[in-house]
Amino acid sequence: MKSFISLEEAIHILDERVDSLDIERVPLLEAIGRVCHESIYSSMNNPPFDKSAMDGYAIIANDTQHLPVTLKVIDEVFAGGHSKRELTAKTAIKIMTGAPIPKGATAVIKQEDVVIRDGIIFVEKVVKPGENICPKGEDITDGTLLVRKGKCLDYADIGILASAGIEEVDVYQKPRVAFISTGDEVSELGQPLPFGKIYNSNKYAILGRVKELGYEVTYTNHEKDCVSGIAQKIKKSLEVADVIITTGGASVGEKDLIKEAIDELGGEKLFWKILIKPGSALLCSQYQNKMIISLSGNPTAALTTFELIARPTLSKLAGHQMIGLRYEQARLNHEMTKVAKQRRFIRGFVESTPKGQVVTVTQQKGGNGILSSTIGSNCLIEIKANVGPLSEGDWVSIIKLS
Repeated sequence: MKSFISLEEAIHILDERVDSLDIERVPLLEAIGRVCHESIYSSMNNPPFDKSAMDGYAIIANDTQHLPVTLKVIDEVFAGGHSKRELTAKTAIKIMTGAPIPKGATAVIKQEDVVIRDGIIFVEKVVKPGENICPKGEDITDGTLLVRKGKCLDYADIGILASAGIEEVDVYQKPRVAFISTGDEVSELGQPLPFGKIYNSNKYAILGRVKELGYEVTYTNHEKDCVSGIAQKIKKSLEVADVIITTGGASVGEKDLIKEAIDELGGEKLFWKILIKPGSALLCSQYQNKMIISLSGNPTAALTTFELIARPTLSKLAGHQMIGLRYEQARLNHEMTKVAKQRRFIRGFVESTPKGQVVTVTQQKGGNGILSSTIGSNCLIEIKANVGPLSEGDWVSIIKLS
C-alpha cells in the first residue's frame, strides 16, 4: 500500500484499477444522463419530406412573375395529412405549417401576403422558388452522425435521436453506490441527540451529492466503532453495489478502524493519505474487484475528496474513458493573504463576466468540520503549496462542481 502520495498519483492508481461497467440497451428516455456506448448515425432524413415553414398557400413560384395574379384554391392540407391534388398553372393549395408540400408546388406564400375571396387568392408579391419551404433533410440527412461514442446524453441528444426514430440506445450501466458511515459519535436523524454526539450529516451530504449526479444508491448503513461490524457491512453492501463509499475511521486514531476492516475482509489497500488539505485522510481499497473509497469523517474533508476521488471514479464506472479532473482558469475576485504549506482545495463561487471567469472564496471559516463552507459554492479552488499571498485579479485553477 502506498502512503502520502500526490493527488495525481492517486488518480492514476484508480484509473488503472477501475473499468467501465457493462452495456445495456434502454428506452430512449431512460438514457438521459447515461454514457453512449457507440456512435449513432441517422438512418433517415429529417424532415423526411419537403414541408411548409408557414401557414399560407402552396403555389408555383413562376405564377407570380407577372403581377397581379389570381390563383384558384383547389385543396387544403394540414400538418399530419397530405394533399392528393397536383398543382397546375394558376392554382394553389391552402397549407399549414409542417404539412407536406403538394406535388407540383415550388413555394409557399404566407397567408398574410394574399387576399382571399370566393376560393380565389389575389397575389401582388413575387415569390421565389423554394420560399417558405423546409426541404427534405434540412435538419438531418441520412447517415449524419447524431451522437458520438462516449457522449453523456442530455435532453438535446434525446430529442435528436427521437427525431431520427430511434427508440432504444446502448449505454453503460449506471453505477450502484453503497454508503456506510462509521463512528460511536454519530446519531441518526429522528433520534434524541445526547451530549457528545453529532447527527449523521455526512450520510445526507454525500448521498445527496450522489443522487444529484444521477447515480443510484442501493445500500446505506451505519456501524459503530467495530472492526468486524464494519467488515461485514462492507461485504453485504458488495452484493448490491458497484462501489462502496465509507466515512469516518480512515485516519490514525485509536478508533480509525477502516484499514483493519479491509484486512479482515482480505481486501487490498491501494493507497492511504494524499498530500492535500482538506481530505488527506483517505483510504482507497479493492475487494472482489470493487472499489472501496473511505473518506474522512470530517464533513468538509469528506466532501472535498468525494469530488476529487469518488466522483471521477463513478464517472469512469459510468462509461467515461478515464479518471481525471477538469481544471479551468478564473481570476480571483479578492486577495488571499494566507500562504499554505500544503496543496489546498477550498470552496468558491465562479461566474462568467465579460472579462472571463471570476471566482470568489465562499469558505470563510477554516477547519475540516465546517459543513457550512459548502453553502453557495459551485467550484473548488486549487491553491498550490507555498503559493501566495494572492492578489485580486490573479489567475487560479478551479474545478467546477456542476
